[in-house]
Amino acid sequence: MNILSLEFVVFVLATVIVYYIVPLKIRWCVLLAASGVFYGFAGWQGSLWLVLTAALSYGSSIWQHNLLLKERAAAAAEEAGAETASSAPAEADKKVCASRKIKIYRKLLLAASIILPLGAMAFSKYFDAIRALFTSSPGLAIIVPLGLSYFTFQCVGYMIDIYRGKAEPARNPLKFLLFASFFPQMTQGPIAQYTQLMPQLEEGHRFDPDNFTAGVQIALWGLFKKMIIADNLAAVNSAVSTNNRGWFILLSVIIYLIRLYCDFSGGMDVIRGAAKMLGIDMAENFRRPFFSFSVAEYWRRWHISLGNWFRNYVFYTITTSGFGIWLAKAGKKLFGKKAGRYFPATISTIVIFFLIGIWHVANLNAVLYGLYFGLTMGIELLLEPAFKKLKKKFRVNEKNVFWKAFTLVRTWILVLLAQYFAITATPKEAFGLLGATFRNWSFANGWAQFTDITYAIVWKVAGLAVVVLIIVDIICERKPDINMKLARAPFYVRWPVLIFLILAIVIFGCYGADYDATAFLYTHF
Repeated sequence: MNILSLEFVVFVLATVIVYYIVPLKIRWCVLLAASGVFYGFAGWQGSLWLVLTAALSYGSSIWQHNLLLKERAAAAAEEAGAETASSAPAEADKKVCASRKIKIYRKLLLAASIILPLGAMAFSKYFDAIRALFTSSPGLAIIVPLGLSYFTFQCVGYMIDIYRGKAEPARNPLKFLLFASFFPQMTQGPIAQYTQLMPQLEEGHRFDPDNFTAGVQIALWGLFKKMIIADNLAAVNSAVSTNNRGWFILLSVIIYLIRLYCDFSGGMDVIRGAAKMLGIDMAENFRRPFFSFSVAEYWRRWHISLGNWFRNYVFYTITTSGFGIWLAKAGKKLFGKKAGRYFPATISTIVIFFLIGIWHVANLNAVLYGLYFGLTMGIELLLEPAFKKLKKKFRVNEKNVFWKAFTLVRTWILVLLAQYFAITATPKEAFGLLGATFRNWSFANGWAQFTDITYAIVWKVAGLAVVVLIIVDIICERKPDINMKLARAPFYVRWPVLIFLILAIVIFGCYGADYDATAFLYTHF
């Protein structure tokens, strides 16, 4: 079910109506039923995969929690036994062994319960790419379920939280299935944490006109970004090549990044709006990333839930492990005491962005894309003490408008360089396109470069929409709560905005020659 379709609009409105009609205690059942219907449209094979993943996570989490309680009891007995160790050393040793054995069992259980779903996900996504490196024989017809990465990461994160004792396991298997399959997050994410989302799904929300209006506003804004900006700009990326003029190639890369942002964040806003109508606040996945003053800040604002997941379950795992302690010692020997402290974080950052790169797509460009960002931020971390000394020596005022402008442009340049690998399929194409950017900057008949790709009116509409996007993002950057304020504003303030969005979507987004609802770029992840 395409979330841009009228079918999805009717489906959401029907879900909202039924949700607020039934008693509070069973409203979660409406969400579960709606999620089942929505996912059922994607095929029974994907539904089976989702149910099996949820069942594995549910069963192993309860087993894990029971072992954790036993370990804690054994640890308490160990402390008590330590006091009598002199009189009964053998008994104390048994208690110590019991505690350690349970800890080992818990680690083995966790390893098995996360390797299975992650291994299945990796097999479905990367088997054909790896097979193609060794043979030209036909690949397997592997069905990749809708939202595979999203529900897999959610379940794995949940099991790690249970292992760490940061969450209580779900006792109702159907409620846990709802957490894993909540329909708005299936196409675009976000990757929700159990402790953040599950309480909202369990409790029955009462109808709140402000929440409903805010949800409609968010969804309309998402449709505006996706259908008027992202879809109208899609043609330019398929047309760019090394034969184009340098300025057009650079502009095409910028357009690709804007399109990617509007495509992904637009889809996110649609599903966040649908959830908001039901009184559920989903985790924010974008926070105006083009206002970032460093690459690290850019990634804190871009695909926030993915970054949080890797930070919580990969970054901290590496930096706090024995390997991380060894890295810290090695870093101090190599780079000195101050810089060496950042060495584990540097290595962890490189590992994380390598994984994020191949998560996007299984090719060499994705590897280089991830390593580029990992090395950029890793080196920045490692050199942070030196940067601080230099800024102090030259008395750099970080609040100065010229310094902010410099860091903003610097960040844009660093981010744009990576997009050459995202917009192409091979490193040869990426470096070829990058080299061609610095050749042939003739602007003669420049407008023809655009009108050869699509109609002039399409460019004008998309250009005006981008201006609207920039203005709205500037307002939101200053006043993050503007959406709820607009929802509570008088009708003569609110309705002109809603009517403008609706008319813009209907006139410039849904109709016209050659209209096509371009598929979301992130759906296959």
